[in-house]
Amino acid sequence: MFESVELGQQVDKQEYKEALAQLRTQLITAQIACLTAPGPIILLISGMDGAGKGELVNALGDMLDMRNVVIQTFWETSDEEQQRPDHWRFWRAMPKRGQIGIFFGAWYTDPMRRHVEGKTDDLALEHDMRRIVRLEKMLADDHALILKFWFHLSADTQKKKHQHLEKKHKESPEMIKRAMWHFDHYSRIRDAAEQSIRHTDRAQARWYLIDASHKRHRHLRVFTILNKALQTFANQPHAPQVEDVIMDVDSAPVLNSVDLTQALVPETYREQLKDYQNQLHRLIWQAYKEKLSTILLFEGWDAAGKGGSIRRVANAMDPRLVQQISIGAPTDEEKDHHYLWRFWRHLPRAGMVTIYDRSWYGRTLVERVEGFAHPAEWHRAYEEINEFEQQLIQAPTLLLKFWLQIDQEEQLRRFKEREVTPWKQHKITDEDWRNRDRWEDYERATNEMISRTSTREAPWHLVAANDKKFARIAVLRHTVEQLQRLLDEVKK
Repeated sequence: MFESVELGQQVDKQEYKEALAQLRTQLITAQIACLTAPGPIILLISGMDGAGKGELVNALGDMLDMRNVVIQTFWETSDEEQQRPDHWRFWRAMPKRGQIGIFFGAWYTDPMRRHVEGKTDDLALEHDMRRIVRLEKMLADDHALILKFWFHLSADTQKKKHQHLEKKHKESPEMIKRAMWHFDHYSRIRDAAEQSIRHTDRAQARWYLIDASHKRHRHLRVFTILNKALQTFANQPHAPQVEDVIMDVDSAPVLNSVDLTQALVPETYREQLKDYQNQLHRLIWQAYKEKLSTILLFEGWDAAGKGGSIRRVANAMDPRLVQQISIGAPTDEEKDHHYLWRFWRHLPRAGMVTIYDRSWYGRTLVERVEGFAHPAEWHRAYEEINEFEQQLIQAPTLLLKFWLQIDQEEQLRRFKEREVTPWKQHKITDEDWRNRDRWEDYERATNEMISRTSTREAPWHLVAANDKKFARIAVLRHTVEQLQRLLDEVKK
């Protein structure tokens, strides 16, 4: 794979100077044109040690308007990053739409390093690369331009550069030690890079192999590729792809399976509420000690009692361990990113709890029904959400998904009650009544959502909520049972 970029290609100084003068104007013009693009521009800079990656980024600073460029260097993972899923730190650093993000190594560094160090085999590396392919497809489907550069050096060229480094930086033993580690592991690094590039070189995120032995050739090659890519990106249409749209098919009416006659008498409710809250309080502290994160998300019909169930769960927990997040319409900042970005940002640290009142499923519910998302966008959201949730579970995180089910008659009764109860009037709005008029559309969307995203690892728990007391106990009981189950698994 790398033979074609081990030729030691060079560029004449005068030729480089003339090309640079022309490219500088073209790059700035293309960058400005991309400011209104519907997606970000992500440059991944990877390659052999000593290949001039830092020099290249510094040179880009002279070619671009750096006010709209963010540079992210992912070195050792911090304590905060180690306590969340692997991709959390990358999602948090994503550039906004129209902005250029320059990532050093990014999501390729850790999987390749683990492979080079012998901590993972070829099969594990392939698994990591498949996850990266899904991430890059997700970003590209949301209109991101992804350019991946591998800066390559032959073994002989790297050896010469390291010998020069030893003479120039005798006072920096750590730098020399790091360089020698890379030289000693050259063959394994090359092998890991070849496998990684082969698995992840896809149409939506191409790799560009750069002969990095000579600076002028290296820089000119990258500037030329970037210039062409930005010009194309600024001028291409960004309408959702028709082939992404799947024929509408009614899903099984899973909501009809919920027995809404289930209820609890007040005495039984009070006894069980106290018992389950005490158990949950104890288990949440155990989870904190085991560094096991917990996420509870609540979806359901308007007036289904999500807030009441959330309060009974949250009140059982030490407030220092839990955060509650109510999801509404996205802010301007959130609209400037992939729709999952705002949820990645709020993932709990190891041992902590996050409760979502509404969630990422808004893409397949309100955004689908109200037309805020194109069919191509909400159709692919099922796959994107399943991938997201799988990463949460592998972190590991206990993920519990609750749908609170009521019938139309009970909803109408609660709406009317809210209208005449002073402290509940703020809960009823014109939007609630409008949503009620689209009950069948929301029911259809919910049935499909549950059918497509209730997986073995992250199943939906459907809660009969016509009786609020029954629903609250059902939520508490399920949370206690699943938390106890996972804690038992961790201890084995």
